[in-house]
Amino acid sequence: MGKRLYFRGWLLGSVILPCLFVPIAGAAGSSTAEVARGEHIARLVCSACHVVARDQEYPPLLTQPAPSFFDIAGRPGVSAQSLQHFIANTHWDTDKLPMSMPSPMLNRSETVAVSQYILSLRPH
Repeated sequence: MGKRLYFRGWLLGSVILPCLFVPIAGAAGSSTAEVARGEHIARLVCSACHVVARDQEYPPLLTQPAPSFFDIAGRPGVSAQSLQHFIANTHWDTDKLPMSMPSPMLNRSETVAVSQYILSLRPH
């Protein structure tokens, strides 16, 4: 029970609370601005579990980190639509191993921005 309580505290502190401080933008700006916004959101919300940037300040907290955004971007068949669907429709399941991704609780425009950032990491 103690581990579960600790885990819930970690989840609240590192995944849920940062979502409350992500700025909400109005209309989408240029694609460069949207990618930069997506990177900012990813650093705040996603970096607890994923490597989201090469210069990420801290490594993911997980012993076995989730796939890096670079790996995700390089997967065949990954599209803006598939990323947005995955980000918006994931659910935390503490009874399933390996655990699936928790809901990052992003609104639609934030989800779009993060997906655009991930796609910008594709190898050219």
